[in-house]
Amino acid sequence: MKQKLPNPPPNILREIQNDKVLPVYLLCGEENFLIEGTLKQMLDHLLTPETRDFNLTFLEDTNITIREILSQVDLYPVMSKWRVVVVRDAPFFKTQQRTVPITIIRNAFKIEITDLQKSISTMAKLLEVGVEQIAENHFDFTNAVNALIDELGAKLTDEERGFLERLPQIAEQLDTTAAGVDNTDDTALLLEWLQGDLPKSSVLIFTVRGAVNERNRVVKAIETVGRYRSFNPVEAGQSLNRDPLYKKVSDKFAEYGKQITPRAFSQLRDRTGGDMHTVAEAINKIVNFVGDKRQVDEQDVRNMVAQRTFDGIFDLTDAIGRRSIGQALKGLHEVLASGQEPIYVNIMIVRQFRFALQAKLIAERQGLRTFRSRMPLRDFTTNIFQPLAEEIRGLLPNSTTDNILKQNPYVAYKTFQSLNAFTVEELVAALEKALEVDIQLKTSTSDATSVLEQLICELCTASTERRSGAR
Repeated sequence: MKQKLPNPPPNILREIQNDKVLPVYLLCGEENFLIEGTLKQMLDHLLTPETRDFNLTFLEDTNITIREILSQVDLYPVMSKWRVVVVRDAPFFKTQQRTVPITIIRNAFKIEITDLQKSISTMAKLLEVGVEQIAENHFDFTNAVNALIDELGAKLTDEERGFLERLPQIAEQLDTTAAGVDNTDDTALLLEWLQGDLPKSSVLIFTVRGAVNERNRVVKAIETVGRYRSFNPVEAGQSLNRDPLYKKVSDKFAEYGKQITPRAFSQLRDRTGGDMHTVAEAINKIVNFVGDKRQVDEQDVRNMVAQRTFDGIFDLTDAIGRRSIGQALKGLHEVLASGQEPIYVNIMIVRQFRFALQAKLIAERQGLRTFRSRMPLRDFTTNIFQPLAEEIRGLLPNSTTDNILKQNPYVAYKTFQSLNAFTVEELVAALEKALEVDIQLKTSTSDATSVLEQLICELCTASTERRSGAR
């Protein structure tokens, strides 16, 4: 019997073009370029340029509350059919708070006597339920707390387990109707709104960089009344016809009345690493370069697409590995001069150090030696990359963005060539420094270029000092 294939997800943009506009959307994933591109097209369809300023609100404060969001959604559009509220990186989609639940439980347990309200409020947020649901021993609470107990198992002491089991009795001591107790936390309030009478003239759009927990009750509620879409990096297919990026690139060139040859596409993918933002920029450059020429070939790609996105970052980290401050700073300035934003450059540095650490650990585990730089990419792909991807696929992160063996083989090819540039300890230290700089770039008013220059100098100096001390 032939298995029935699942229906493909509805096309959000096509639905909006056909006047099927839903009250809420959630766009998330690692490919922020695709998220922003989809958002732009949604806004272009929903709002006219003349009235956009009156009917479009962006909310980007990480401390934004649901009450503040809904107060904007409740406003009526001005001379327009729709009012649109866009909320970026809302905290209630993040899953970080559950990464160390045992610590949260212990903190709530410690303040049970001194601050009963805060203790219960903390547990309500961890379990993603309301205070009243805890007091009523609601099945949402019992399911959540039982799952948490199963998850932590032996990590829980008898006292902590007893604390979790008597949460309903503790919550009953609170007067949830009193003015001092806010029983409607953000999650509960948003769920109540999603399950109620939704507005007919407002559209609420959430965008989240990175993955969200698909089992989150808010995500499920949005799927019921709106649309949830995850945009993740486009992985290379086993063949050209099975490569989803090939179809996207071909369709984009077709919009300009052009075709790209298979070999030219392969080179485009290699030179951009498959990054959608870089691919889109490359297509625009190529189209402008070739003029009336209908077929895009390998030479066109070579002329217009330098391998600076990945190779530039690789050359930078390679110079750090050689402890050459001058070359590393030169590489940094060349990458910045290519038009890349400092925050993105640091993200790429973090990514490359993460890949280098994975390559180092894989090589030590598998007993691999640094191979000759003269080894052709094709031989590396067949004899090293593909066998590794199959043999240890369960040992690396599932995320395509964070797994070196889910990248284009060229990325792994360059990384494995420099296995001896760093020790494992140096790579871990470099990652920690680069992640600290990521926070600094996003929160500080310091000059971004100076911050990156300081990072490069510290990495080169720290590596040199560490090796000198080891002698």
